[in-house]
Amino acid sequence: MKYDFNSVIDRRVVPTEKWSKEKLKTYFGSDDLLPLWVADMDFKVSDSLISDLVKRAEHGIFGYEYKPASHHKAIINWFEKRHNWRFNQNDLFYAPSILSALSILIDLLTEVNDQIIIQTPVYYPFSKIIKSHKRVPIKNSLRLVDGKYEIDFEDLEEKAKDPKTKVIIIANPHNPVGRVWTRDELKKMGDICVKHGVLIISDEIHCDIVYKNYKYTPMASISEEIANITMTCLSPGKTFNISSLSTAAVVISNKDISEKYKNFVDKYYINQNNAFSSVAFQSVYTKGEEWFEQFLAYLEGNLKFLKSYLKDNAPIIDIIEPEGTYLVWLDIRKLDMDAKKLQKFIIHEAKLAFDFGHWFGREGAGFIRINIACPRETLKTALIRLKSAIEHGNY
Repeated sequence: MKYDFNSVIDRRVVPTEKWSKEKLKTYFGSDDLLPLWVADMDFKVSDSLISDLVKRAEHGIFGYEYKPASHHKAIINWFEKRHNWRFNQNDLFYAPSILSALSILIDLLTEVNDQIIIQTPVYYPFSKIIKSHKRVPIKNSLRLVDGKYEIDFEDLEEKAKDPKTKVIIIANPHNPVGRVWTRDELKKMGDICVKHGVLIISDEIHCDIVYKNYKYTPMASISEEIANITMTCLSPGKTFNISSLSTAAVVISNKDISEKYKNFVDKYYINQNNAFSSVAFQSVYTKGEEWFEQFLAYLEGNLKFLKSYLKDNAPIIDIIEPEGTYLVWLDIRKLDMDAKKLQKFIIHEAKLAFDFGHWFGREGAGFIRINIACPRETLKTALIRLKSAIEHGNY
């Protein structure tokens, strides 16, 4: 069937983070903004998912449930079919969310004052979670070379060989810069970590959303040695726009670590099942491929529109070409504003809510992250506002 990604749906009728006037006021100081920030989609999910959820609701009984074999099989089959990565059901664990999984793993794998490497500019909750556990975030800052971000491997090795460094958290694909790390890049990172005894937590939540000519490689698929030190965090939340419904999965092949993880979730009873989450999880991984393929095609169209519009109307803005994710990293440094002035300009002149680059680390100052998983008319409206602000703004 043909899905409609052009319809603009009013999301304010539910307590949505992205569109809520209350949340906009809290984060941006104004509720009169067009939001393209929070990393979810403004698209309706597949008909098959809605049907499966309605069917489950109509059953009318919501007592205690468990994750059946079909639950585990759904994600295993998806990754084997789409990414040629086969993992064992015994290595598959769960958490309420990716951030919950990260928090649990940091707690299990490190001690107070241990160092954890992050590759800035990067998803800002990484640093927040590390600090909340009284661990120390250490930056292996990415380098922007000829419009493309690269890993500083020399710096990574220096940080990894420090005895205080216990873990690296990577984003594969990377949020916000949109890199889909190549197999060679992942192997080089993995080999450094194996050499220096650094464990890898790989956040691969955006793994399915990859543009043409690029290929996602699971870090744990590189080699047995690398798999043995890698904890892979997965979720259908980004792929199918079910972040408020889905659980997260964690693939852990190291038996000692997997036993610790299992004991932790059992101890705190965070392994319980939610009937609707379970239905959604299985539905999207078994019936959602057609919807997802159409979404990817529409997203490609949005990216093409974005690039063409900025080239013709706001060439002062440089696009960091995304290889994956529906998040686009825009370089606005030619406006020559400091981070605070740029933020005020976007909010008060353009009347837009974006994620500002400095939120992702000081390396992101002068950049913005824009979410293009929205109807094209919404994207067009946002770009017109941005163009007008640049033309008439005082900067």
